[in-house]
Amino acid sequence: MKLLNIDANPKTVKGQKQGYMTAVLYLAPFTAAGINVCPMAELAGCVAACLNTAGRGGIAKGGATFAPHGTELPDNAVQRARVARTRLYAEYRDAFMRQLERELHAFVRKAARAGLVPAARLNGTSDIVWERVPVDSSHPDPRVAATIFDLFPDVQFYDYTKLPKRFARPLPANYHLSLSYSEASKRYAALCFAAAREHDAPLAMVTRKGYTADCTLPWAAGETMRQRGECHVVDGDAHDLRFLDPPGAVVILRAKGRARKDTTGFVID
Repeated sequence: MKLLNIDANPKTVKGQKQGYMTAVLYLAPFTAAGINVCPMAELAGCVAACLNTAGRGGIAKGGATFAPHGTELPDNAVQRARVARTRLYAEYRDAFMRQLERELHAFVRKAARAGLVPAARLNGTSDIVWERVPVDSSHPDPRVAATIFDLFPDVQFYDYTKLPKRFARPLPANYHLSLSYSEASKRYAALCFAAAREHDAPLAMVTRKGYTADCTLPWAAGETMRQRGECHVVDGDAHDLRFLDPPGAVVILRAKGRARKDTTGFVID
């Protein structure tokens, strides 16, 4: 079982035109594998609209489903593999990290052969705080234990997150985060705007129609941008390389999969 998906996603393939090859790690989101890898999912209202069901992940013969840990999922090889990877991460962390290290080394070599820069997204369908996950959990001092970012300083890592507090701490130099906005909870929306104002956190917003030339932002988002003295609104579907966006950008993404029918406030009309 492989951990990384390398440019097999229509959106990440677009990054090749920008000179990048992208590897993504897809896990079973929220508690679908019996471990919560998305701690803010309920507050942000993204459980039902998760991209886990977009593309091949949402297709199952005859509409068959399975629920290995109480969460109903489309019964296909994609979902079963995501559950298996997540269980490996939960139960055999060191073995998981060793395999991730091996696959990243192979990915770096593959990108070099293609003349592309390697970029990696470890939270394709999860929200793990990777900057706090040691490669070797047996290290006597977890405060100085190496992370995957330390082992691959020449790889550009990036993710979307729903954990505003991550922006309050220094991130590894080769790790870029975009904060995923939602209006499902006034409290969560306020946390997003606070992180944008205080830490210049980029905001990613999922909308029903996606990016248009006359995109209008939620009032508070526009006010936040004005307070920062700039307002860079970018098309998040043009490519997935968020680290190329201007600092403090607002990223507009089109709803996909089950998100197209979302009414929680995660998808903005």
